[in-house]
Amino acid sequence: MMSKRNSVPLLVPLLLAGLLSACASSQPAPASYDPEREARIRVFHGPSAYIYLGNVCDGNGPQVIHAAAGGFSFAVRNRRIGMPVADDTPWSFNEYAVPAGEPLTVKMYWQAQGHSGVWTHCGPIHVMFIPEAGHDYEAFMKFRGGLCQGVEIRKLVVDADGNIETAFAPLNSPPFYRCQ
Repeated sequence: MMSKRNSVPLLVPLLLAGLLSACASSQPAPASYDPEREARIRVFHGPSAYIYLGNVCDGNGPQVIHAAAGGFSFAVRNRRIGMPVADDTPWSFNEYAVPAGEPLTVKMYWQAQGHSGVWTHCGPIHVMFIPEAGHDYEAFMKFRGGLCQGVEIRKLVVDADGNIETAFAPLNSPPFYRCQ
């Protein structure tokens, strides 16, 4: 018979193996995508990111996708649905199919604690645009020289040679911090 004291060393490796197997489980199959009615959007990990399926300021409480958790969300396996990848696409992201021809609001927020213990942040910043059916977009928080430059949306365009180029997507309104 095994005493409680002797069972603890056996329990720890079993518990650790269970946790690791949960982390290594396979990713679910990609969501279906209808290029006649939908667009696709890729959101990079790092900042917290939300995709509102509609105008977040119209008071109707649109459906929301929590696209990235911020912090260490880059350590989570990518959610991919088959979007082309540009040469400068970061390695950590999630992709989603979204309705085309309707307003889409992307909200991002970033914060970090510096060596001195002081917190710096950027946002929350919202941008709104209308994705086109069959097109692919990327949403990201842009930094230059360590300073936040805001949220950008770019469209991925595949040229005749199969190369992926990017262009800024037109926004419906200037970036904003809160609804007016």
